[in-house]
Amino acid sequence: MSAKHKGRRDVTDLEVYFQTHPVFTLDQFRRRVGAGTSPATAQARIKYHLARGRLKLVEKGVYAVIPPGLDPKELLLDRFLVAAALRNDAILAYHSALEVLGYAHSTYRDTFFLTARRRKDLRLVDGRIRSFLHPKPLRARRAEEFGVVVRERVGVRLKVTGPERTLVDCLSAPRYGGGLEEVFQSAAGFPSLDLDVLIGYLERLGQRRLYAAAGYYLEREAKRLFVPDRFLDRLARERPTSPVYLDRGKRGGRMQARWNLIVPERWAGGQRSLEV
Repeated sequence: MSAKHKGRRDVTDLEVYFQTHPVFTLDQFRRRVGAGTSPATAQARIKYHLARGRLKLVEKGVYAVIPPGLDPKELLLDRFLVAAALRNDAILAYHSALEVLGYAHSTYRDTFFLTARRRKDLRLVDGRIRSFLHPKPLRARRAEEFGVVVRERVGVRLKVTGPERTLVDCLSAPRYGGGLEEVFQSAAGFPSLDLDVLIGYLERLGQRRLYAAAGYYLEREAKRLFVPDRFLDRLARERPTSPVYLDRGKRGGRMQARWNLIVPERWAGGQRSLEV
């Protein structure tokens, strides 16, 4: 193969890579495009395209592709792809999971992902990208990927917490789900839930408050989601022994006797409710 032909093929391969990897890391670039080249050579190729306005530096070692003819200042970064590039084990979670799964009631400025190693927040023009460690009980069991699914976004495979885990995580920390109202309105879009996955996740977390929170939500949506009474009874047996708040950041509300759970007035109701 002539040097001229090889050069044309390299350019073609590079353009294909740019089209299929809107956001990438230096290590990913070396593995896919610069295989067999030194780190310095791969870095030099990236610097060349940065200078030409074909790439934009997002964070040290993370780059975004600028489509031909677009002013770099007008580039809107896909924050979910950026989050996935910041850590190779990133799993999108909380409200970000609701968005990627397609159930979010509204968009949210912050992007959340789970990882084995936290990092400082990355500030973008339109919000922050924030990392969190997996819940400690999952780390202890090495079950960090329980309830995780894969979704494609512009051809890029992303790990994201599935509907069941996302629901429990957002009930655990509603503020990261956009607030309790956003969580409930978003979860209303779930066409179904795998109850085996949901109970499996609750068992791995081992937190009585979350049994109660999940039970309360599923009781409200029992007909729509085809939740049998025996499943609700199973959750109720694990409820807290003392009253707890559904949203720990807010006080007041009504006691839901079946769950030993105090729920904000807006979401309270039914024959089981008692004034607190």
